[in-house]
This record gives sequence, C-alpha cells and structure tokens, in this order.
Amino acid sequence: MQISGIPELSAIDVQHDHSFVFDAHNSSKKELITRYRGTVVQKAPLGTMITAWQKSIYHFGRLTREVPIVVTLLLDDNGSIRKVAIDEKSCGSQGRRCDFSCLQELTNEKLKNVPISSLSAHVSSAGDVKCLHLFEILAGAASFYDCLRALELSEGAEQELVIIAPDKAGLTAANTHEICGKRDYVMIRLDHRSPVRVNDENLPASLDAGVRLSPDGEQEMTEDLCGTDFETVYAQLNRLFSKCQHREKRHFGLSGRIKFSNYPSMVGLFLLTMSHESMSGGPLRAVKIENILRYLQTDYGKHPCKGFGG
Repeated sequence: MQISGIPELSAIDVQHDHSFVFDAHNSSKKELITRYRGTVVQKAPLGTMITAWQKSIYHFGRLTREVPIVVTLLLDDNGSIRKVAIDEKSCGSQGRRCDFSCLQELTNEKLKNVPISSLSAHVSSAGDVKCLHLFEILAGAASFYDCLRALELSEGAEQELVIIAPDKAGLTAANTHEICGKRDYVMIRLDHRSPVRVNDENLPASLDAGVRLSPDGEQEMTEDLCGTDFETVYAQLNRLFSKCQHREKRHFGLSGRIKFSNYPSMVGLFLLTMSHESMSGGPLRAVKIENILRYLQTDYGKHPCKGFGG
C-alpha cells in the first residue's frame, strides 16, 4: 500500500486495519523527516472507539528510523477507558528496547477506568508513560475527543502530515492538517542569512534567518529569527510555532488548548534538521544524531524514556 500525501480516512476501516499507518510514507527517502499523526473517534457496540497514531520517519544518510505507534482506546458509555490496546507492529525509537510489549506495559493498567476527560491529569508529561510518543498520542486523542464533544459530535476524524526537506539555503516544511473533512495546508520556508553554529551538544547555538509562512488561500506572513545561544534559538522557534498553532485554531474555529497538532513538535524537528545540516562526518555523525534524538525525545533531558533506560 503506497500512499502519497494523507489518505481519505472515510475510505478506511480504521478499527480493524492499521496498514494506512505502517505502510504509509516509507517508500521515499528523499525527505529528511516525515511525521504523520491522527485520531479517529467512532461509535462502537459497547461505547466509543478511539484510534490514535503517530509515525515519524528520519532519513539521515545511512541512518533510517521509522517510529510507528497505533493506540486504540475503548471507552464505556460514561467516557471511561475500558481497554487500551497498542498495535503489535508498533515500536518506539529504540527498536527492541521499546517494542510493542514494552509500550503496552507502559499504558494498559495505568489508564484502565480513567475517564478520558481526566486523562491529562494522569498523563501530564512524557515522564508519566516513559515515552514521548505515547504521551503525544494520548494527549492528542483526549484533546480531539473533547473538541468533538464541544462541537456536539459523537464521531469524527483528524489527521496531519508534515514533510521537512533541507537544502543549502535553509529548509522547507509542508504541513497538511485535516479536521472533520476541512483541510489546512501551510508551506513554511526558512532561509539562513548566516550559517548555523552548533554547541558542544551539537544543537543549534545560533540562528539568523528569515521565515515565510504561506497558508493556502491566505496572505503570506514573514518572521525574522535571531539567536546567539541554544536557549534563544529554542525560544524563537517556540514563538514561531505557537503563532502557527494559533492561526490554525482560527482557521478551524477551535478554542482552548489543542494538543492534536504537529506544531509544538516542529520546534524539535527544526532543531534536529538544523543540527544535521551543520554536521560533517560519517559514523560519528550518526552517533551525534542519535544523541540529539535522545535529548529531544526525553523532553530535553527531563524525562528519561523507557527505551533509553528510564
């Protein structure tokens, strides 16, 4: 099954066939980073079924890493979690160290009988489930479920795909988000005015760039990003993507805290892309990329994940 772009969820039996996640987007190795995520809420015979997924693909020269995870939550008629299931083909960033059985262990008993409206209190950070990917999936699922309830809908779907490709002048990110059949497409172009400098951890410690945001059918927006240390670079990117998320919320007519979005994660994805482009070398470069992935995926070192021995 080869998919170009995001599939039509209406044509997929999401409850029983997850191939649209595991087979999607893995045929091309041209883009540096691809990230696909989404949530489907459907009525089930004994309550409500929520299928939520995330798949990240990294292509760093000879290093290719695919991280697909699909989580299914079965809610009873009161909105409490009766069952948590993770597709057996799922795996985290560290392969066998965070494979299906490990991921299942991290969530199953912890979430049983928890009202989905209270899920954010039980899983408030990546440290609570020892996995950034699981945290993002669960937070997004609960947030989208609340969004549907606010819209007085019992079923609905959303999905999002971002593709990031660097070049000599900077990088381009194309983000598509579809919510209940309405689609938003944004092209983000970052052009460096001077080369990025990395610190001892190989993270960007300088940034002087112009950014163009081109939402489909809307006026183009521009931003200048400048920083002379990692903390400032991070803050500049965080401010940029916070603006992107607020614009997206207005586009879809949403309010409140929305956690089903790629934009917060794009801070780390942009940092990783800029670090990669600033490095040289072969095997040593791969080791550096592994260390950066570890740092980013453990919430900047604050929450060790299970796959990294947390």
